[in-house]
Amino acid sequence: MKIANPYHYLVIVIIGTLFFLPFLGSVHLFDWDEINFAESAREMILTGNYSKVQINFSPFWEKPPLFIWMQVVCMKIFGINEFAARLPNVIFGILTLCFIYKIGRKIFKGHIAHWWVLCYLGAIAPHFYFKTGLIDPVFNFFIFSSIYQFYLALSKKHPSYNNNAHFVLAGLYTGIAILTKGPVALLIALLVLISIVISRKWTWFFELKQLFLYFLFAGLVTAVWVIPETLKNGPYFLIEFINYQLGLFSQNIAGHQQPFYYHPLVLLIGCFPISIIAIAGWRKNNYYTYPENLFRIVMQCLFFVVLILFSIVKTKIVHYSSLCWLPLTFMAAYAIESFNQKVFQIRWYFILLIMLFGLSIAAIFIAMPFVLGSENWRNQVFSQVADVFTRANFTIDAGWQYTDTVGGFILLIVLFLFLFYIVKMEKVKAFGILLIGNAIMLFCTSALFVPRVEKHTQATAISFFESLKGKDVYIFNVGYKSYAPYFYAQTKPLKLFDGLNILNLNFFKQKGVTSFLALSEKERAELDDIQKRWLIEGMVDKPVYFIAKIDDMEDLPEHKHLKVLFKKAGFIAYKRVY
Repeated sequence: MKIANPYHYLVIVIIGTLFFLPFLGSVHLFDWDEINFAESAREMILTGNYSKVQINFSPFWEKPPLFIWMQVVCMKIFGINEFAARLPNVIFGILTLCFIYKIGRKIFKGHIAHWWVLCYLGAIAPHFYFKTGLIDPVFNFFIFSSIYQFYLALSKKHPSYNNNAHFVLAGLYTGIAILTKGPVALLIALLVLISIVISRKWTWFFELKQLFLYFLFAGLVTAVWVIPETLKNGPYFLIEFINYQLGLFSQNIAGHQQPFYYHPLVLLIGCFPISIIAIAGWRKNNYYTYPENLFRIVMQCLFFVVLILFSIVKTKIVHYSSLCWLPLTFMAAYAIESFNQKVFQIRWYFILLIMLFGLSIAAIFIAMPFVLGSENWRNQVFSQVADVFTRANFTIDAGWQYTDTVGGFILLIVLFLFLFYIVKMEKVKAFGILLIGNAIMLFCTSALFVPRVEKHTQATAISFFESLKGKDVYIFNVGYKSYAPYFYAQTKPLKLFDGLNILNLNFFKQKGVTSFLALSEKERAELDDIQKRWLIEGMVDKPVYFIAKIDDMEDLPEHKHLKVLFKKAGFIAYKRVY
């Protein structure tokens, strides 16, 4: 074990800040999840109700509040904006890099710690997600911290050694993860614990007393929110919250159903180049000691638990398998150090795969500005796309420039330098250039590409919502789910005598309930239809605006008193004129 120089952490903090912080607020938050969490934070600030997560000032039971509390703190300091909404992940991105460096230095000889940090910085999805306002980077940090405590308990198992402290800490970290994303944290941690036992041929490394301590402290942390919320608002919120979490596993929620192989494919492409490197070094080698290879086993257990679990569940989204990134980047670091120590030989076909994947990505990044910057090319390419909304997204000019190809050309240079040094058998230089160069490419691409892509996707709708900011109006999106109207129009709670509020209260009375929370799913859909009908035909007391995607306008075009404000980039907006 080598003790890390404190200056190494300072360097990591500086590098993480330089890669993650710039341009953080330069692009609108993306619907759904980014805007969803930021809007919940905004509503907490506006209402002063910090115990319950809300959307459109109604209970929102999809997520617990911890990450949203972090966003609230940032918004209190930096204002209600994109920068503040994403800042928690920048902080946890830097903490994650420092933490994996510390683990690498503590457990392993050689330079695995350095390679692990570079692998995380140089992989596409892990690098990108620290610049988002999504929950997963924070959730992953605490789950990983819990799994690390399991490893410490396992590696120090001896009759004279007391493992209680490790299980107490594992419970605390799991409890924090539960408050971040929900009970899936406990499920993952327990499945990893069981898989470690199975991998060791059912050799138990903990006692029932220690398992009890784990559950106790996980429960105590969770109770910080659960008990006050239940006492204040009753059990409805928590019951709905748990039902929703179970629904993610058993149902296709919100149209996110994908094939079984979805997450393996996401990891292979989304974690380039470390996904390929990790495969090359998956097998054990005798260069490392028993405790070192024990950590490798724990990482493999974590990887397969997450991958299999989220491949089985019905709802599949890219970031659901993001916890795989930590063990995957570790395995890549393990492989690179094994190559450098001449324990493994890197096979020609892995080099070929890296080059083929890399050249394909570079070609896309170079071609996109040329194709999307030319109206002729855009029309030719997207005329073949069947989806009407997607086709319309790319009819607009997003201001693509030739300079936007810089990321693709950086990657080309990096790939050829990588190949040059591999041929010269200088593996340290080869992998160093590949990972650092890929990180620089990702930085440039996120700064240049993401704003252009956003103009093609949601910028038109968000500009419309921003134009209504501060106005006392009703906004209704038809045919699709969106949280953007709430955050970007800065909507406020309905007042007592607002027509829409009276309509809602009458509906609650008719159904024999006192709030939206007590409605069934079917009743909520019914209320949505009633609200839409009243906004179109009823005696409204405020100006009314509608927005829809052009492939699902429902019956809006049939109502002649709805004036079309614009039809652009796949969206159509209406205003009720009387």
